[in-house]
Amino acid sequence: MADGARRMILGFRPGPLGEGAAAAAASGADFVYLPAARPDAAVGADALSVAACLMSLTPDIGLAAEISTAWQPFNVARALASFDLLSRGRCGWSPRPLDGESADAPRFREHLEVVFKLFDSWDDDALVFDKANAVFADRAKVRRIRHAGAYFTVDGPLNAPRPPQGHPVLIQPLGDATAATDVALAPFGVERPASAAGLVVMEADGADAPERLKAAFAAGACDGFLVGGEIDAALSLLGVMGEGRAVADGGDFRARLGLARPGIRYGAAA
Repeated sequence: MADGARRMILGFRPGPLGEGAAAAAASGADFVYLPAARPDAAVGADALSVAACLMSLTPDIGLAAEISTAWQPFNVARALASFDLLSRGRCGWSPRPLDGESADAPRFREHLEVVFKLFDSWDDDALVFDKANAVFADRAKVRRIRHAGAYFTVDGPLNAPRPPQGHPVLIQPLGDATAATDVALAPFGVERPASAAGLVVMEADGADAPERLKAAFAAGACDGFLVGGEIDAALSLLGVMGEGRAVADGGDFRARLGLARPGIRYGAAA
């Protein structure tokens, strides 16, 4: 990560989310990770909706939501692009395969491909806002994607501009990570693959000893930790881990993590 700074992330289940997220940001966490409601849950809030609720309570911290690929890719791309725009570049997402489906499944891979194509259906400078000549956007810089695959047929373009981050931060399990993955989540103690793309973040528990986590970080096993468990315990661990670390301020989610902004991968401008 940028300047070798230790990165700390907080993940927890619904509860006093507003206070917890604000406290996490103050403790030096870089983002809040919100899992999707599980099918066997009696009641569950949509993770992206919860992230939108936290947007006004946390001015700088990243907000990452787990999203099922049961959603149509056009709806996923529109929701993420809109959230990234409204939050000024603080959106992250983790696509969750359908029950019984793996991240290697053709449908899952095609779903992600369509979402990325839709993000890239607008050039970064497509918006003109020329009121005098009644021109909202340069039509030459907004493209139909004309995707016709085995599982999805989407003409496009997306009816929202390209996200401020280019692509919202993509978070995936380490075993599912691809070249497009920005943050790979790994169980604590797993050996870091030399070929791992993006950042590797190990999942820890609020009850873990800070020395154990610091040793793993110092050894280069990971770039940070996803801290789960009870909110108070997680915040306490974040406080210890973050001693002497300046809290990042300003910039978007990618800048906070030291990640480059992706250029357009699909379309005429690629």
